[in-house]
Amino acid sequence: MQQSYPNHNALLLGTTHPSMHRLQVAQNNAARCLTKTFYRQHITPVLQQLHWLPVKQRVVFKVLTTMHKSLNSSSASSYIRELCPTYQPQRTLRSSSDKWKVIVKKSSNKYGARAISTLGAQLWNNLPLELRELEAHGAFRKNLNTLLFKREYNL
Repeated sequence: MQQSYPNHNALLLGTTHPSMHRLQVAQNNAARCLTKTFYRQHITPVLQQLHWLPVKQRVVFKVLTTMHKSLNSSSASSYIRELCPTYQPQRTLRSSSDKWKVIVKKSSNKYGARAISTLGAQLWNNLPLELRELEAHGAFRKNLNTLLFKREYNL
């Protein structure tokens, strides 16, 4: 039986830049240690070689996989489904771009703007439709990782 662990990376959603920078420095140092790279060498090629997403993109990956699991699995936690209900148009539209979108909650302060119901929903809605439509979690994770990797490293 596979044990389920809490998604700690998703808790970093909306973290301030200085905190995120410290985490990125730690990841860069770990990459240098693993590959025995000199500290003055540029780290981006090393991260690409290891196929590691930068910390900020890793947080986005975890948030989006959590959203996918909650929207597509009945056994997943229902609290995210309650926080981010799916968008249901009042009438049938020809456009399929609104399909598989979630409602973005409005926030009145900066802390609410970092919540998964706001920032997570915006990230989800900005995904390509073909990615949002995937029901298999493994396929979604693989395609999302590839998309984020290509976006980050301009491939």
